[in-house]
Amino acid sequence: MSATPAFRNDRPINALCLALAAALFAALAAFSAWLWQAGRAPLLLAPALGGLHNCLALGPRGAPADAACTAPDGSAAPRIERALQALGPRESADGRFLLGYTLVVPLLNLFEPHAQAAPAPEGRWAVNEEALRRIARTIEGVPRPVVLYLFSTHFSEEAPIETALAQNPDNMAATPAGPLPPDRYMGWPLYPWSIARTDNPITHRREQAIRALADALCQMPPAARARIAGINLLGEVHHLYPDFEAGMGAGSDYVITDYSAASRQGFSRWLARRFAGDIGALNAWLGGAPFASFDDVQPPSRDIRRQPLTHYWQHLDATAHGLLPVSGWAHAASGPAWVRVYLNGRFAARVPARFMRQDVAAARPDLGTAQVGWRYDLPFARLPAGLYRIDLALEDGPRLIHMGARYVAVMDRQQSTPRPQPMQAALPPMQPAGGSGAAYWIDTPQDHAAVFYNPLAALWHAWRAEQVVAYLRHFDALLERTCLAGVPRRTQQIYPAEKAGWDGTRFASEASLKPFGHVQLGINLYGEATQDDSFFDWLARSRQGRYSVTEFHPMHAMSAAELRRVLLRHQAHGAQTLSFFLHPPEPARQAGQGAQAAQPNPFAFDPANPLHGSDALYRAVQGVMGKTGKPDRPQNMP
Repeated sequence: MSATPAFRNDRPINALCLALAAALFAALAAFSAWLWQAGRAPLLLAPALGGLHNCLALGPRGAPADAACTAPDGSAAPRIERALQALGPRESADGRFLLGYTLVVPLLNLFEPHAQAAPAPEGRWAVNEEALRRIARTIEGVPRPVVLYLFSTHFSEEAPIETALAQNPDNMAATPAGPLPPDRYMGWPLYPWSIARTDNPITHRREQAIRALADALCQMPPAARARIAGINLLGEVHHLYPDFEAGMGAGSDYVITDYSAASRQGFSRWLARRFAGDIGALNAWLGGAPFASFDDVQPPSRDIRRQPLTHYWQHLDATAHGLLPVSGWAHAASGPAWVRVYLNGRFAARVPARFMRQDVAAARPDLGTAQVGWRYDLPFARLPAGLYRIDLALEDGPRLIHMGARYVAVMDRQQSTPRPQPMQAALPPMQPAGGSGAAYWIDTPQDHAAVFYNPLAALWHAWRAEQVVAYLRHFDALLERTCLAGVPRRTQQIYPAEKAGWDGTRFASEASLKPFGHVQLGINLYGEATQDDSFFDWLARSRQGRYSVTEFHPMHAMSAAELRRVLLRHQAHGAQTLSFFLHPPEPARQAGQGAQAAQPNPFAFDPANPLHGSDALYRAVQGVMGKTGKPDRPQNMP
């Protein structure tokens, strides 16, 4: 009796299933077509040229420049076009690559002293209108796609206003001891500007410069404005710390930012939002904290080993957030090196030795490669207090080589003497390294290191990461209110967590590597990350289909065929633009461009720059673009 009604009810269900299947097939086909089209879209190579400051009226007054720059209607267009013509045609013969450029506009260099400007604590400054006109004329005069790099980071461009802004502590990132002083990086000034607030003068000057530049570019003919293929926001935006050049690793004193009053108050408000105004919920999450209100919660800032604490939740060091870096370098004679990590006998991780280690290359050139660094961040927040054993093994063909063991004490809040934890499993058979041709070293952790987990430290780092995103989002919203709103915007960011020896918590930049607002991923890649699986694995985990390589530094010579394979791989993974530093043409360098000419960028591609294989990389780009030595004369250019 039930067969007929059931059969009749199946017909609409079957039709619905067929419709859903057809819709799914159509969606998959459309997605596949989109991927195919994305992979076939030309990759824009957009080198960033140095030595243009005087052509753009951004350099010192009276500094030498070539005739095209000094003319009343001068611009950097002829100099840029000469440099690009020497590199290759506008489009490669196979149509896979376009050659444009990145125009670096240092925002603070747009300001010049002016007696009639509105008064401000940093003095009287006005935007240089001639510089704005020259920037616009440059974009109009170069008939190629351009990436506009709105540069304003801690790296100095020796703008006169920088020293004035640095005198105001509201502009400077703060450690627990107070505002950071100016620093040096590769011999250049470095200003640790604060990113913890947007109501300070450094932010206001950046806003003023961007608005003035946008107004000038909005006056260009639509065809010229359409050449702007992307906008890079500010550059590397992240938190700072003392001794920026040498203090990024896990072994140095752990002193971070930002502990300004604005940042501390923001942290309290952020915690209140996160825990829905319930201080009891925060205390429970922290494991029995004593806070009476969110205003009582101060960010952790004291190392329990060296400084007295009022309560445990003040503790902070490089591992207080619950991750212990286990790292070193390894080379296996049998092939690519992999390192196994065992915790109390139980397998914990298997990691590749693939990070670039220039220090190892200098000390052991016989290894034939610098890609030997490895790292594993061991989570210990949930481990009971006690003494643990970490064993490390190098895979060398079918055998395991025992690299060594480290004992680590996971401490409780009372700093009780840690008791040895039992082995959880027997280690697999391992052999000593003698005569195998293998080489290795364990950098961290030190034997019998002690680690203290403070859950408030994890929250502090999460807040600091949100500060980075909020600062970039502020300028994203500013550009959205200009005629440049439709131009793709991206970060120009580092990802230190993927570096073997860097401590990513000092930077707090990881959250900014995910899309927010209208901002896409723009990322700076060095060494192995430019070409091997380390970056592409990370990209797959981050689930981002489109990105830009805002700085491309392979750090070694490549042939044209090798470079082409790398570029095509980025293109296939969704790269839209790829930028590298390019030295200016030789006549401009001889004429002199202040500090920029005296100290050219060591990473810039140039046939006269042997550092990091840059001369070979320059020729490789020529090969990729099919440079024949015949000039590619642009339209409407002298």
